[in-house]
Amino acid sequence: MGLAACAPAAGKEEVGGTVVRTRFTLASGTQVGATIQDALSSRTNHVGDMLRATVNSDIKDAQGYIAIPAGSVLALRVVKLAPATNKSQADGRLALTVSTVTVRGQVYEVNAPIASTPHTLVGRGVTAGEVEKAGGGAVIGAVAGRVIGGDTKGAVIGGAVGGATGTAVAIHFASRDVVVTPGTRVAFSLGQALTVSAR
Repeated sequence: MGLAACAPAAGKEEVGGTVVRTRFTLASGTQVGATIQDALSSRTNHVGDMLRATVNSDIKDAQGYIAIPAGSVLALRVVKLAPATNKSQADGRLALTVSTVTVRGQVYEVNAPIASTPHTLVGRGVTAGEVEKAGGGAVIGAVAGRVIGGDTKGAVIGGAVGGATGTAVAIHFASRDVVVTPGTRVAFSLGQALTVSAR
């Protein structure tokens, strides 16, 4: 992708009597360190969202040439994302994969999973109104049911509805979101060889 059509197989060409490189190839398994530039939260983000990251340091090929300069931009795709939904759940779910890398203005597909992404769990909390619902939902529901239904059956149904509201709020309160902050460092390895243009 983006390679000069006249470049020889060895990735070199002669310009004014001087042999210059036209492309660089990184072997499968090459390690790349990167820094995430965008914030991520399981409360606001979703599977399929994209994040930006930048390469931490120059990535060189087997001959010592810089194939991917430091600062090159990576596109990361969210492939798994979910909060921890109860106190017994040790962690939420998070998985990112590198989709592309932009090198010297040209975009190359990568498709390499991030080994692991450092993150924190942040409690969602609830508003004052939601706390009130959680504490008195069943009682309020029972009263409303009695008034609307006009009998004990109405009160029981109303209590069940109010209790369900309180339970939903309690579950929300127990949820802890997976959060990744800008500046988080990650690493990945190329699943296959990557060839990039030298220009």
